[in-house]
Amino acid sequence: MKPQLRSLLLPLLALAGGCAAHNYTHYLIEPAPATNPALEEEDGTQLRPMGFGSTTAMKVSWNDGTLLTEVEIPLLASGQRIVIEHSKGATGVETIPATRLVVPPPSVADSSLDAAYRERGLKVNSDAPELSLTGARTRMQEALAGGNYQLALEWCELVLARYPSHPETLRAKGSILLMLGEREKAIEIYEAVEEIESDPAVRAKLEELQRSTPR
Repeated sequence: MKPQLRSLLLPLLALAGGCAAHNYTHYLIEPAPATNPALEEEDGTQLRPMGFGSTTAMKVSWNDGTLLTEVEIPLLASGQRIVIEHSKGATGVETIPATRLVVPPPSVADSSLDAAYRERGLKVNSDAPELSLTGARTRMQEALAGGNYQLALEWCELVLARYPSHPETLRAKGSILLMLGEREKAIEIYEAVEEIESDPAVRAKLEELQRSTPR
């Protein structure tokens, strides 16, 4: 083989060997992009699928042509996978009761209400989702105006899950229970809220109920 031809073949063979060692994607992005540790999976389970906050939720819609379902799924810090079943079945999947209530996210106006509650040394349940006190109150009042006492009570419970000593919500709960005929439970709630913050109207109503309660 002529020296000139040999000098041309050697670089071509070296280039061909280099091409065989890399797939085509190697030449599209160089250097190869590093995988973010947050996206790495262990034993098939994604550890932290994305950055999220305590009130972050993902909306999922499902439509079978007859029924449209929309749910907001909380993005949990522990990275659990959530399975949503649209019909009952013997799958062994643990389910939670259905609810019509979607927690309204806190607004700028709620920050001062939250701060005022905390400054009084009242308990906050950090395990419960953050919510808008003003938004929940508005929805509770709308339910009361419509005569839907059960729904109004659900809104009270939603607030109290986060703020268990919230005086205004406790008073509202006592009044709703009274309208639902739960006299003894209403007295119990009124007594509890009077120990937190006394209100003349509630005190008068409580004394009236206690006087008329059979001993």
